[in-house]
Amino acid sequence: MEKTSSMKWVKVLAVLCIIAAIGFLATLKVTVEAHLWLSGSALLIALVAMTSGERKLLHLVMLITGAVISLRYLWWRFTETLPVESSMDMPFAIALLVTECYGITISLLGMFINVRKRNRDVVPIDTTLPVPTIDVFIPTYDESIKVVSPTISAAIQMDYPGTVNVWVLDDGGTQQKLNDNDPVKAQQAKQRADSLKVLCRELGANYLTRPANISAKAGNINHALEHSNGELILILDADHVPSRDFLLNTVGMFQQQPKLGFVQTPHFFVTPGPIERNLGLEDKMPSENEMFYNRILSGMDFWNASFFCGSAAVMRRTALLDVGGIATRTITEDADTALDMHAKGWNSAYFNRAMIAGLSPDTFGAYVTQRSRWAQGMVQIFLLNNPLFKRGLSWPQKFSYLNSTLFWFFPLFRMMYLLAPLCYLLFDLQIFVGNANDFLVYAIPHLLISMLVTQHLFGKTRHTLFSEFYETVLSIFLFIPVLSVLVSPKKPSFAVTPKGETTDHTHFSTLAPVMFVLFGLIATAEVWGIYRMINYPIEQGQLAVVLGFNTLNLLLCATSLGAVLEKIQRRSEPRIRCDIPALLTAGEEKLQAKVHDASIHGARITVSRNMPALKPDQAIKLTCFIDPNPGNSNSKPKLKPHTFTMKVRNSQPTTEGLSVSCTLLNTDSKALSTFTGIVFAHSERWLQRRNFEESQRKGILGSLMHFCRVATSSVTNALGAIHTLKTKKHHANQPQAAKELSL
Repeated sequence: MEKTSSMKWVKVLAVLCIIAAIGFLATLKVTVEAHLWLSGSALLIALVAMTSGERKLLHLVMLITGAVISLRYLWWRFTETLPVESSMDMPFAIALLVTECYGITISLLGMFINVRKRNRDVVPIDTTLPVPTIDVFIPTYDESIKVVSPTISAAIQMDYPGTVNVWVLDDGGTQQKLNDNDPVKAQQAKQRADSLKVLCRELGANYLTRPANISAKAGNINHALEHSNGELILILDADHVPSRDFLLNTVGMFQQQPKLGFVQTPHFFVTPGPIERNLGLEDKMPSENEMFYNRILSGMDFWNASFFCGSAAVMRRTALLDVGGIATRTITEDADTALDMHAKGWNSAYFNRAMIAGLSPDTFGAYVTQRSRWAQGMVQIFLLNNPLFKRGLSWPQKFSYLNSTLFWFFPLFRMMYLLAPLCYLLFDLQIFVGNANDFLVYAIPHLLISMLVTQHLFGKTRHTLFSEFYETVLSIFLFIPVLSVLVSPKKPSFAVTPKGETTDHTHFSTLAPVMFVLFGLIATAEVWGIYRMINYPIEQGQLAVVLGFNTLNLLLCATSLGAVLEKIQRRSEPRIRCDIPALLTAGEEKLQAKVHDASIHGARITVSRNMPALKPDQAIKLTCFIDPNPGNSNSKPKLKPHTFTMKVRNSQPTTEGLSVSCTLLNTDSKALSTFTGIVFAHSERWLQRRNFEESQRKGILGSLMHFCRVATSSVTNALGAIHTLKTKKHHANQPQAAKELSL
């Protein structure tokens, strides 16, 4: 015990010494030459660390030197660049400096969290010990039956050596919803609830609702806690379909660790996010969520600070009851609950294997709705349950939660980054004092080393400039929601993210006009700044610096124009690549085939030899040969045949044979369960997808060039869409105009 205590104090002393050294070096006044030498050394260390793999000491030295250079830049900004002689300019200059302080604070916290990452292996379930009983909670509100049914079916099919009870928690079937004052809404709620009850009965799940919709999802889960008794609880969102091996890969940890409160796993999305789809970036770069789920949470897990993300997590009932159930204080009940559990001394684990398949928001508007809830909820936690003042948390846990909550203030500060260059270019407000030489000496090393550190930490999961882009496109629409929480912290209400939406034509989001106005302002400032550069040589130093940032903002906003141009999305169900051997029977012909991809109600099949095209609406038999134990890699799979009646939608010859798209005619629960197994049973598929996305990694220069191409194509596509819409409107008005002319 004494030895452990001594080691703890040694570590604390070492950390304090490192912090003191960083502070000393950051504020040390030296000559320009000495500063450049220090910056060059830091740059060399960063380059060596990036090419040295996972060497822990060099990794740590890189982060420390990166922190020193960033803080030296901030000290220079504070001591040398404020317009102290101008009372009119000073507030704007201070606002920009505070914004930069925020950005560097988030960067330093990110470095701390990602000093090390923890990669956990599967802990097998020990059947010689008591096997915990499991309750699976699937909260649902207004999601369609098509969205919910695969999740219920897959949850029923999970492999587990003990007792599993699946509960569908229907907040769309409460007495409050069924007795809505609007008779149409009440009837719709009743029809949906009745259909869901029938589905649960057929699949073998428990249906549970409550009298009123109090405290949204948190209240729904807390109500279910009173009606169930499983030792562990798996929580799944309505659109999060689990693989067969989910429980096998997570429950063993609870047997080995009595103080383990919950195990979180990644949220993996089988559909591209609306921004990625609108920009045509599917399969060309890692999805937006991967930076958090494939890197940051592993870093937080090293500090025992990974938090509950609302779904795809197994929780210990006693730990949940110890904190009074799911927290209802904020609208991000998940992170808030984890914060309370950590403060009570419960541990967490992050198992970085994708074992659920979820649906991304389908439209830009739905995406903004989702992120608005996250932003408001995290700001609420900062204000109402601040981790820095929370007793029971270790300092690393405090810093981890502080980073997660502070990050969501970015809409306020990102807007300042967008507006600051406009203040100088359009209104001649001095947002900083200095020339291009000073900027080159202090700012460029800070920017370069920050980019190298970011690439080193997150290069596999996020391309350069795309973090800034995501923040830019969101900040414009989250600025007011975040500001409203600061004014009234308890006011925000939970908003369900729409899923399964479709669009049958390309169109601009209703949020697009705001983006066009901002793009126009920044473009105007760019032109005016270039004009001033040419005609006022005395201003060229400062103008060059400000124009550089304004040009970056112009690129970010240009790309945002493409993000708000909604592409056609006709499919309400995701298609998953599966490559399953099959036999197609058309009339008396039986042909070898392969199922290339499938959804819950359809499939695309390739027949191995050339044959006449099948007729639309023709009925065929499809026999799929499926491995009943997809996770068992130790033995040769014993394929089991399953036959379905399908209807041909279309067919066409290809170089591989005949490609046939068809839909499922069987509507019984057995067919639903089997097709769910075909599409979602194998977590190995999600592993392959994540590995493929990581393989799309680009260097900094490659990422910058890629981003510029995306920005250019976004503007081109937006202008083309405007022209098309005007043409359609003109043609739509022509008949009426001709009629008036003839009269």
